Amino acid sequence: MRYFTYDLFLAQSDENLSQIEEERIQGRWDQSVVDYRISYKALADRMPREVYSYFSGWGFHDYQLLSFEVNHKSLRKMDLKLILSNDDGLSRITLLFKDVSFLEYHHENYFNEKSVMNRDMDLWLYEEFLSVDSCTLSFEVIFSSGASIAINFPNHAVTIIEER
Repeated sequence: MRYFTYDLFLAQSDENLSQIEEERIQGRWDQSVVDYRISYKALADRMPREVYSYFSGWGFHDYQLLSFEVNHKSLRKMDLKLILSNDDGLSRITLLFKDVSFLEYHHENYFNEKSVMNRDMDLWLYEEFLSVDSCTLSFEVIFSSGASIAINFPNHAVTIIEER
């Protein structure tokens, strides 16, 4: 994550900060929001319109990750499916990424028994779409547990399927 890092999230959650430190961290957060919005607007022509629109707002903040599936056809043809649900469980969303060329999973709190948030709660916090090069996008998401996922995929190779 370039803009909405887990460290910045933890700093915002720290109740032992001085007023000056809180203001400094909030300033960093506010600047990250501005910088990311500029970066994201530049990607409008590189993804389907409905995906771009969905992530122009809150995205899937506070949605629960229900499943993470890799469909391996070959090492050059992998798809990734993320299935999410909102708080009331009435809405399920599938994010499908085609032809994934890079996949990374990391968990900041895997061995940390004193983590700030529950290590097993996969609530979606923040995501970023970034440009890797003129043909490739990156999608990164961090979860409240400290887990993160990063993938690279070709322009326009992401879809959203909404089930009610």
